[in-house]
Amino acid sequence: MYFKRGILSCLFLFLLLLYSLASDSIKVNCTKKLLVGGGTIIAYTGSLTYLNYIWYQPYRSSQFHFFNDNGEWFGMDKLGHTFTAFYATQYLNNLYQWAGIKHSVWWASLICFSYLLNIEILDGYSSGWGFSTGDLMSNTAGIGLFWIHYQLEKRLFVPKFSFYPTRYAQYNPTLLGQNFSEHILKDYNGQIYWLSITPFYQWKKEMEWLCLSIGYGIDGCIGARSNLFIRNGIQYDYSNISRHQQFYLSIDIDLSKIKTQKKWLKTIFQSINFLKIPAPTLEWKGNNLYFRPLLMAN
Repeated sequence: MYFKRGILSCLFLFLLLLYSLASDSIKVNCTKKLLVGGGTIIAYTGSLTYLNYIWYQPYRSSQFHFFNDNGEWFGMDKLGHTFTAFYATQYLNNLYQWAGIKHSVWWASLICFSYLLNIEILDGYSSGWGFSTGDLMSNTAGIGLFWIHYQLEKRLFVPKFSFYPTRYAQYNPTLLGQNFSEHILKDYNGQIYWLSITPFYQWKKEMEWLCLSIGYGIDGCIGARSNLFIRNGIQYDYSNISRHQQFYLSIDIDLSKIKTQKKWLKTIFQSINFLKIPAPTLEWKGNNLYFRPLLMAN
């Protein structure tokens, strides 16, 4: 039943995209629009089909249910949802603008929200997870943040991300990852989410690329809610490791505001602008203030 509803929603989006194609000016390259529109439908339908029949199949549950995970990881997973939703909407909007699709912001927002909502519904039917209202609110917040960012003519802020390896994954590799690529996604102890703000745009336009960046991270979290947990029937106790929230103040560079005549270089700058530039940082953890020259590790 769920899969049928997913297919119907995809067909509805496809029909609306065709309407947008037909109503646009003939001066716009329709090949781009058909390529991007068709690619969106294929990726949307194909990935949800994979998730429904491959990824979630071992966790299939007979009844839709909710799951409250708002107290886990000091909210880091929720920031991850917000960050992902923001950049998924932004990149999709950029792609639609390149293709010349009208109302690209609306399309990008609608498709991203619909896709992320479908994943939450799949979670809701899964015995391994559940529908998380916190995740839904975080996804919505990310799309809303993109709208605010898009409406501001000067693009006064940009979310950023940074990561450094920690020693904690070895204690719980199932949750925190078993290799470096998994650590980036799963080990919240090494993740930092930033909001880089441009304070100089009004009186120092030649320095509008320079940002003041505020960050948030955690440290010492082996389990989602505590460092005492059971894995494969064995109890693990790492309660001797203190769990902390961390707050950061640093400087950053908005790469999208660096002037260049080379289109390929501008494209690279815009593509990697979600990454926080290593820079001198003040870190507040517990009751202590630390200075990190490049913030590469705790």
